[in-house]
Amino acid sequence: MYRLTCVSTSRFQTLLFLLALAFGLGGTTLRAQDANENPVAGAQGGAAGGYVPAIQLLPDTLAGLLRIPNVPDFCQAWQKTHLGNLVNDPAMQPFVDAQRERAENYLDSIDNRVGLKPQDLYEIASGEAVAAWLPFPKDKRRPFSMCVIADTRGLRGKADEVLAQIDTDLKTGGATRNDVDYRGQVVRVYTTKPKPGQLKIEQIAITLDDSRIIASDRDSVVTGVLDAIAGEMKGASISELPEFRDVLTRSSRAMLEPFTAGNSTVAGEWFARPIQMGRILRESFQVDRGNQVDILKLIENQGFDALKAAGGILAIAGDRYDVLHRGFVLAPPTTTLPSKYEKAARMLSFFNANLGEIPSWVGQDAATVSRIRLNIEDSFWASESMVNEAFGDEIFAPMIEGIRDDTDGPQIDLKKNVLPGLGDEVILLTDNTVPADVHSERMLVAVRLRNAKAIQVAVRKAMEVEPDASKIDVVPGVEVWRVQRGSESDASFEADIFGDLGFDEETVEQAPPLLDHWAIAVVEDGKVPGDSYLMFSSHPELLIETVKRIRKGESGGFAKLDEVKRVVDALKDLGAQEVSLSRIARTKLSLRAKYELLREGKLKDSDSVLASVIRRVFKDEEEGEADPLDAAKLPPLSAIEKHLPEGGNFIVTEKDGWSLSGFYLK
Repeated sequence: MYRLTCVSTSRFQTLLFLLALAFGLGGTTLRAQDANENPVAGAQGGAAGGYVPAIQLLPDTLAGLLRIPNVPDFCQAWQKTHLGNLVNDPAMQPFVDAQRERAENYLDSIDNRVGLKPQDLYEIASGEAVAAWLPFPKDKRRPFSMCVIADTRGLRGKADEVLAQIDTDLKTGGATRNDVDYRGQVVRVYTTKPKPGQLKIEQIAITLDDSRIIASDRDSVVTGVLDAIAGEMKGASISELPEFRDVLTRSSRAMLEPFTAGNSTVAGEWFARPIQMGRILRESFQVDRGNQVDILKLIENQGFDALKAAGGILAIAGDRYDVLHRGFVLAPPTTTLPSKYEKAARMLSFFNANLGEIPSWVGQDAATVSRIRLNIEDSFWASESMVNEAFGDEIFAPMIEGIRDDTDGPQIDLKKNVLPGLGDEVILLTDNTVPADVHSERMLVAVRLRNAKAIQVAVRKAMEVEPDASKIDVVPGVEVWRVQRGSESDASFEADIFGDLGFDEETVEQAPPLLDHWAIAVVEDGKVPGDSYLMFSSHPELLIETVKRIRKGESGGFAKLDEVKRVVDALKDLGAQEVSLSRIARTKLSLRAKYELLREGKLKDSDSVLASVIRRVFKDEEEGEADPLDAAKLPPLSAIEKHLPEGGNFIVTEKDGWSLSGFYLK
């Protein structure tokens, strides 16, 4: 029976597995077309052979769009990728067999509101397949709609069979059907019958001819597309929108050289208006924040609506890159000031610097290493208006003054003694320990310093008034502070600050800390004078290991690994000479602990920062729900790690936004 089920928030952690399954299970029987589509032509959406591409039929008001230029080509190329091979690996079959229906139903529940299942598109699409999300802000009960358009030329018979099955499924589920003649075509309009806990969809409208199938959860969307086909579109199409053309043109230009040289297949194109699409995703996932801060409204009010559009192109199965993405975030400056943006959006003060060498102290067990170039001091002060709006009061300045002046606090002058001492580079690394347990995931953040002495004094003052902090004398010449929550007192420095601001336990429900234990230290390189860092780690052991290497001038070995060198070479070849962010990921290592915890049903109990955030966001939902994945059927990681290649990504700051690049190697 056709079903529309509510999104299960505990399943967010399994989305990637299910996406891989859905694509892998559906793509084995489709034949490839004769010609690949040029990414530039694909982005611009030129008509071919009289067929009008969907981007010329959809309105320029849409919030987001996903397009597979050629479904058969995509499915054939998918089988050549590591993810495609992963799904087909015999070791995965017990898990795959258990997930076939679950994967499709899960993808249906996310946003497949239009009657068509992913498998249907695999069977009937002979060319493009496009999904679009359109806002209807005046309709408070149904503030958005989804539309799917697929090229079905040459597969009309199969499309009729699929449509007949959809008709049976919907009617079995209690839907009633009314056929409407519009511009010479029959539009089937189904009025659905929602059940308790299901998405509240009132309509599913579908029409099919010899060229395409059009489906939506709103009949006016389908008739609007038919108007466009007839040359009577109301307003402009998305293909004419300057932001759309700008973002996709830049993406296609960046993709052109590696695409041409690499024998890859264009797998997809995407476009989004970030804030509008954020609202739609919130509705899709039925996120109800109650009386909490409306994050989307907050960031819109704070100048982040400067992010006008984003988009990109994905290519797969190339000679060098298994997956390659090129994209762009369009954010034209809203002021003539160097900060470019207004209010809290001034926090986006990224800048480009030479890719440079990976610090020698990074250990060879690191799973991911990211480097970020950001004007930290400017970003900190830019956050003031956002903090004040979030709390509904002018609390930022009093909080800073309290940290400086409160005799029971650390008495740190952030403006004078701390922020000027911070540099503009942040290094983030992660690793994990084995055997995997809930404490395996480790993280370390290192901020390069301009004035190590000033920062060391500030850290010491803060830790001396922190009741859960203790100094560890393990590295000569370095003060390492460990914080273990609940070790001595129920009070904390954080509680003191909020108490001084007038927030007591009766008016504010204090969330548990993200971490129960962490460590902090200021460390100067024993071999390189002036090279110093403020280091924070979720696990004191990781911090101590790193500090010892730095003080002794020992190499951690990460940069010398062959797999890391391959990623660095790829970064440079793709243009990562001057970047704002760069990241290297050793996928096998980064997934090692998460994967084993997933198999054991313990992933949600991990004490990693990410797991803590997820628990906090969804703390009131789905207590005691059974494992939706039956993850115990997953094979050991060692059986499939050959399908998990290393990868990387980087971001370059442009005058009007940011260019995005990411990849997995063959």
